[in-house]
Amino acid sequence: MPGRPYIGSNTQKAFGTLGGPDAAATIAEMATRALKASWFHKWIKDLRMRPEEYGALVHANLTNTSPVPQAAQSLHKDVFKSNVLPIIFSTYGSYLLPQAFPEGSPTHPCYPTGHGTVGGACCTLLKFFFDGNFVIPNPVVPGTDGLSLAPFSGPPLTVNGELSKLAFNISTGHGIHSGIHFRSSTYWSILLGEQVALSVLRDRARSYNEPFTVSITKFDGTTATISNQ
Repeated sequence: MPGRPYIGSNTQKAFGTLGGPDAAATIAEMATRALKASWFHKWIKDLRMRPEEYGALVHANLTNTSPVPQAAQSLHKDVFKSNVLPIIFSTYGSYLLPQAFPEGSPTHPCYPTGHGTVGGACCTLLKFFFDGNFVIPNPVVPGTDGLSLAPFSGPPLTVNGELSKLAFNISTGHGIHSGIHFRSSTYWSILLGEQVALSVLRDRARSYNEPFTVSITKFDGTTATISNQ
């Protein structure tokens, strides 16, 4: 990590501060901070409906359910032009949104996604502890047979780039592909997690005795600085 105060020191090394144990302990703290921020936005601030609930409003509108929920009459007309609606109806006999989980969506609000907020926070933390510009040597990808590995061909893979992909894959794979989250909820949750991490890191910086300044690349490509100087 560039900016680490122990670089070049003959008498000190990172351990309980800015070292492996510090990173391992802090990532758990970061996860719980992110979840608390997520639940505050879910229940106190936003109360955003789930895609499953939105699908129920579409179903109520198109099937003239009685009594009709008031919100079902207020949906934007473009949703009824979607090519997916007749496919869903012909497959399931309703316009309800199919869910990957047999029990359906979780019962807490859609935004923020817990996975996205934690993913954004913890990946931001890892950017703080590791050199984000480090190029991963000799990366491999799954072979065409699904049993072997083949050399990766493409632009260099950096720690920052892989952490950014990890944050989005965590929430996209869990929430969007299963039908329990909107894509916008995932995107903004990751950025919320990033802000949680930056806030925690800036508070924690004051607890380190050795002076340091560390710059990390945010998800939008801009730079954030963590310093106790």
